[in-house]
Amino acid sequence: MSKARVAVGMSGGVDSSVAALLLLEQGYDVFGVTLRVLPPLSSPYDPEKDESVLRARAVAKKLGIEHYVAVCDDAFTERVLKRCHDDFAGARTPNPCCYCNRYIKFGWMLDFALEHGADFLSTGHYVNVKEVGGVRRLFKGRDAAKDQSYFLFGVPDSAMARVMTPLGDMEKPEVRAMAAKHGFENASASDSQDICFDIYGDDYTNFLQERFGAMTRPGNFVTADGKIWNRHEGYHRYTVGQRKGLGVALGVPAFVQSVNPETGDILVTADKSAVSASDVRIQNCEWHGVNPATGRDYAVGDTFECEGMVRYRQRPTRCMVKILEDGCALASFEQSQFAVTPGQCAVFYDGDMVLGGGWIIR
Repeated sequence: MSKARVAVGMSGGVDSSVAALLLLEQGYDVFGVTLRVLPPLSSPYDPEKDESVLRARAVAKKLGIEHYVAVCDDAFTERVLKRCHDDFAGARTPNPCCYCNRYIKFGWMLDFALEHGADFLSTGHYVNVKEVGGVRRLFKGRDAAKDQSYFLFGVPDSAMARVMTPLGDMEKPEVRAMAAKHGFENASASDSQDICFDIYGDDYTNFLQERFGAMTRPGNFVTADGKIWNRHEGYHRYTVGQRKGLGVALGVPAFVQSVNPETGDILVTADKSAVSASDVRIQNCEWHGVNPATGRDYAVGDTFECEGMVRYRQRPTRCMVKILEDGCALASFEQSQFAVTPGQCAVFYDGDMVLGGGWIIR
């Protein structure tokens, strides 16, 4: 019987490198895939000048496995960058990692892997995938400081059935130690964050506007009584709950309460409770398995109790979720949530198991 073939998404970092190593040691037929997601800025893309490709290729060579470079800049532009542009234009704060995991890593790359004979796709994410009721479900990783389940809530069950996550029960120091033991040059490399956008420097929003057109406008910082404090050059630079860099002196800290994309005005307040909400409405929801309250598929009108979080690394809070029409839901939290931000994601858990989530409307 032939061994299962596993494609590993290799970014050139230590996590995906160790994931490939572990799967190889477990007897799988492994090959590596490095995605090139960003359209080139000027000259045509050359993988021989791409540091992430060169690092991943070096690890693949050390492990004795095949390695592919998969260019998906068109898909990334349409499914991630364009969505981020639209979010900014609508006065929402985009979450590109949730888009990327849903549509690129566990969408486009999964299709690429299957076309190249893979049975499964693996990444270096710190999450677990376990079978529950005949369905492969997403769980938090053992390393609470590195758990990435929040960003993977949108991966549908059909894709999760093909996913392997060998780092789920490991902690970062263990991963680095294993990389060092096997002589990986990236063993001590610093963690990357939002590395997809590094090519565009500190402000990738400039690229979005150059690529897709204007998405924001200048306006005023205003308070509820109509007072104008000062001007800003574009509301895409500010997000709900933001306190620093407003130039508003209310005697106590001022917070961004909301943004009006029609006028460009940003409403600020000294009342922190005005920036908090107990009821959170979400759209484009993705639910997994069956409703824990009914034991059957999720349906409009269903309610269930769980824990939810409205931003990454937040402590989950008890809430009641009601399924609405048109892929929407309403989460009512026991404790008011600070800075509920349109465009970000609300994710719901039963213990460590991800139930699903969606994008925050209000």
